[in-house]
Amino acid sequence: MLCNQFCFGLAYSTFYLIPKYLTQRMHASPNELGMATAAALIPGVLSVPLIGRGIDRIGRKPFIVWGALFHALGGLAFLSVHSVSPLLFAARALQGIAYAAVFTSISTLAVDLAPIARVGQAIGLCGAAGMAANALAPAAAEIIAEHAGWRTAFLLSVLCSLGAATLGLRLQERRREPAAVREASSPELGRPLPLIFYAGAVVGAGFGVMFTYTQPFALGLGAERVSAFFIGYTVAALSMRIFLGTLADRMGHERVAFATIGMYGFVLLLTSLLRADMLFELGVAFGLVHGLMYPALNALALEGTPPDKRGLVMSYFSGAFNGGNGVWLLAMGALARVQGYPLVFVVSGLLVWTALPALLHVRLRARES
Repeated sequence: MLCNQFCFGLAYSTFYLIPKYLTQRMHASPNELGMATAAALIPGVLSVPLIGRGIDRIGRKPFIVWGALFHALGGLAFLSVHSVSPLLFAARALQGIAYAAVFTSISTLAVDLAPIARVGQAIGLCGAAGMAANALAPAAAEIIAEHAGWRTAFLLSVLCSLGAATLGLRLQERRREPAAVREASSPELGRPLPLIFYAGAVVGAGFGVMFTYTQPFALGLGAERVSAFFIGYTVAALSMRIFLGTLADRMGHERVAFATIGMYGFVLLLTSLLRADMLFELGVAFGLVHGLMYPALNALALEGTPPDKRGLVMSYFSGAFNGGNGVWLLAMGALARVQGYPLVFVVSGLLVWTALPALLHVRLRARES
């Protein structure tokens, strides 16, 4: 399962360089960068209800295999992309839906396999396999694109997608009772899930800004390569998942999520002061907080969720994260065009901090119950 996650992560993470590709090759505006990224996220969010129900009713494995194949198809479409055009947006949309299917299915499978007391660690390790690809794929693709062209880099992403589909065929999942499957319909909203989903949406907005607008911001400051950010981010996030992977399970998911979201907003504010030679250090700082925050917040959403509804809750949480990411990028593209990138990071950091009152309310409701 982790090898499958890593292989698919290589395919998807190659396209983290889309902002650089569009900036250098097509002279795209900040608006167009935001639209290209949102085109991968918003369709994935809209597909959340179908994916969530399908994962619980049909199974995790089919969505992993078919999602990887659809991602390969989206990568092939990029071989014919020569401008910021409808074809580019269609290819990104296909990849976004594929990512939502594969990532949610693998994460749900990880939770299925984990003891109840180590759900946060399971989510963290599953994400760690993808994170390893977050550093390797952009760094390799950036070098490959310089020496062999972007088409070669995109073609290698397609091959990784096909590899993930092949590995997916070998996955095994636990059998579930048919009655439980038939009852899977919607998450229990009696718990404060909407507040947790809101927190996921605003940190998703912060994540999108960091991964999308750091690149053109740094290039404008004189940086030649941007992969140092991804390397620093991945090294730090992986370290958190490997060495402190049980922290949220031991200290409490809500407590760790609250503390790290506070630091998340602070890192965004600091990014407004970016220098061209700070990309690695910035990546490390961001990786440290994201490496602990995401699995803690995700595990908080899953607390008390029955197995037959895990796929749906996981898909809603992922949809909230990606939805906040996509919608906010569109808004920040317009702001960056008028006011520049530093203000984008300041506003986004303040937005992330609005998750803190939401989590305080979650804590109060937990104490009352």
